[in-house]
Amino acid sequence: MSTDSPAKAPRPLAFIDTETTGLDTRKHDAWEIAVILRRPGVTDREYLFQIRTSLHDADPKALEINRHSERFAVPAGEFAIEISDEVTPLTEADLMHDLMAILDGAMLVGSNPAFDDRFLSKIFHEAGVAPRWHYRTVDIATMAVGHLYGQAYTLTKQQCDAEFYARADKLLEGGWKSYELSRLMGIEPPTAAAAHTALGDARWARDVYDAITKADYFYTATDSELSAMASQALSNGGSK
Repeated sequence: MSTDSPAKAPRPLAFIDTETTGLDTRKHDAWEIAVILRRPGVTDREYLFQIRTSLHDADPKALEINRHSERFAVPAGEFAIEISDEVTPLTEADLMHDLMAILDGAMLVGSNPAFDDRFLSKIFHEAGVAPRWHYRTVDIATMAVGHLYGQAYTLTKQQCDAEFYARADKLLEGGWKSYELSRLMGIEPPTAAAAHTALGDARWARDVYDAITKADYFYTATDSELSAMASQALSNGGSK
C-alpha cells in the first residue's frame, strides 16, 4: 500500500470584478459581476451578469464612473440577466444557482479582490446561501510588488549590488498604483471604454496575473512555432 497522499487537483481561479452603486456594503450593492473561470485543462470561460438593485442610496459618483445609466441592461420586471452572445433573464434563484456553480471552491483573483469578495458575500448572505469560494483572495497589485522585489533579490544575489532594491523602492515611492504596476508587468491598463466595466477589469486582472505567473511564449514555443514566428516577423518586416 502506498503511503503517498493523492495529489490535489489545482484550485480553480476566478478572475473577478464587480461594479457597484457605491463603496459601502451596508447601503450599496453590486449591479454588475464578471467572472473569468479558469479550470485545469479547460479553456477559460467568461461570465457576465447584471442585477437590478435599489438606487435609493447609490453614490452618484460611483454610478458616473461605472456608467450605470449608459450600460445597465436589465429589462423592466426582470431581476437579473446573463450577458453572452444573447441576453438571458434570470430570477434570483437562477442567479444564485449560476454563481454558486461558477465560484464553488475557486480562488478570487483581481485588483483589490477583497472589495469584490465583500459585495459578493453580501449577495450570498442576503439569499441565505453561504459563500463557498476560497477564503484567500489574490490581489494582482500585491503580486506585482512581490515580483519587483523578487527581481531585486535575484539581481542583488547575482551582481552583489543592493542598488536593485533601491530601484524597486523608487518605482513604488508614489504608492501601489495598479495601472503603473500593470505597465511595469508589461500589460497596458484597460482602455477608457473597458475601464470600470466588470468584464474589462476582469480581463485586465487575468492578463496581469498571467504576465507574472507564466513564461513568455518565446521560451515555451516549440521549434516549429519559433520558426513560424520568425517567418511572420520577416514577412511583416518585408511588407513595410
